[in-house]
Amino acid sequence: MRDIPAMPTILLWLASCLLLTPGLSLAVSLTEAQRVIPSATAVSPVNGVPGLYRVAGSQGPPVLVFQTDDFVRIPAYSGSPVNLLVGITTQGQFVGVDLLSHQEPILVVGITDQHLKAFVDQLAGKQATDRIRVGASDRAGYVGIDGLSGATITAMVITRTVTLAAERVLTAWTEQAAAQQVQQHTAPTNTATVPEAEPVWHWSWQQHRVKVAVLAAALTILLLVLFLQDWLVKHKLFFQRFRFAWMLFTVIYIGWICHAQLSVVNLLGFARNLAGGFSWDSLLLDPVVFLLWGFVALSILLWGRGVYCGWLCPFGAAQELLSKLSRASGFEGWQIPHAVHERLWAIKYLLLIAICGLALDSMANAARLAEVEPFKTVFVMQFDRPPAYVFYALLLLVITVFNSKFYCKYLCPLGAALSFVTRFKVFDWLRRRVECGHPCQTCAHDCQIGAIKPTGEIIDNECHYCLECQVTYWDDHRCPPVVRKRKRRERRFVSADAVIATDAGGYGGKN
Repeated sequence: MRDIPAMPTILLWLASCLLLTPGLSLAVSLTEAQRVIPSATAVSPVNGVPGLYRVAGSQGPPVLVFQTDDFVRIPAYSGSPVNLLVGITTQGQFVGVDLLSHQEPILVVGITDQHLKAFVDQLAGKQATDRIRVGASDRAGYVGIDGLSGATITAMVITRTVTLAAERVLTAWTEQAAAQQVQQHTAPTNTATVPEAEPVWHWSWQQHRVKVAVLAAALTILLLVLFLQDWLVKHKLFFQRFRFAWMLFTVIYIGWICHAQLSVVNLLGFARNLAGGFSWDSLLLDPVVFLLWGFVALSILLWGRGVYCGWLCPFGAAQELLSKLSRASGFEGWQIPHAVHERLWAIKYLLLIAICGLALDSMANAARLAEVEPFKTVFVMQFDRPPAYVFYALLLLVITVFNSKFYCKYLCPLGAALSFVTRFKVFDWLRRRVECGHPCQTCAHDCQIGAIKPTGEIIDNECHYCLECQVTYWDDHRCPPVVRKRKRRERRFVSADAVIATDAGGYGGKN
């Protein structure tokens, strides 16, 4: 199999594909204004405040309309901002909100327009001075709104974008109105001022502090496992039971409870964040995902990408559990010939290149191809999707019964992306013997990923670090060199016992 292109070349190409081009400010037309203020009869620009327009035809206090992109650009899940049209009175009351443009994967494929409209409509009637937060209905001092199922981060970004833009608009309007009143020698107007709000990620970390604490404790345990792996794998039964329990934890807690399945879309969003002016705010919005990515960055340098793929990926863990259950029931499945198996690896790299190429046009296009990942269906939307997506996800799970971790081996673009960075891992922790591959093929036959060459070498870019080969390494009933040592040792003990028995018999005969 030919070598994968060098890492620096891939990174340069990826960065060039994902450079952000700032959008141009567009005037708000009457038709657009009527989307959030149906009674509008005319719109006129506010002098001295580019992007802000005053609406004629509304009753009560003056009404302003603006696009959020003209006042604030907060990177969302995709790494790009969400642009919304907002109508607000000069007293700070939201009149209406409408989504204009975005590149959020979950909104492209997953969330319906009706759900999205219902979410933004919650802002109408609320005050910009309110501390509006997604899911904060039970917290004193906050005004809570319902989130978007499966799109919590996007919902938080939309809310923060609208409220922060409103803060800046009202401040600009107040300053402009005060300047005009000074010139005209008139009394100042009763306009709203919005107090400075805490960063939205503060609220997110407070809201998820229990989940963060549990995950942090689990990751600490995993670190101990990895550092003490040589000791643990010698205790075969304990290690196998621990790993089975860990797989359940990964599927249930990380996947179904925390919805923290990492995706290639995360990497694209991070690259766009870097290219468009780095900001920690968008990365910190989902504390569980942030913690996972931090651990992945550390573990890749020490052990390679296999730690995430083999221990922390919920979909990978679900596949492994199904494989173990099928093997335990006596079904061995089937293996693809090694020569074909190696060539099939190329599929996931081609998918990664295609997704990055589509991101050159827009994240929305990339998100559609990124649906090759069944993660959103299984863990984010929890199968609440159209039948085609559910069928695809279930099909992959069924296939893994016949061919272990089929999706991970051949289709996963996230695994392909992480394998590039594996080239920079510092240590080689996995033990091998000179007999591995010459002639012993025990570990190669048992490897569910097929990451061991017939010649015995472990392929770091493909290894999922399950440590099963290390269990075999110390197993004196499976590893042939260790088996021979055990048998020689047993023969010596038998010989020694025979000598002792003979001596004891001879001594008894003399008596």
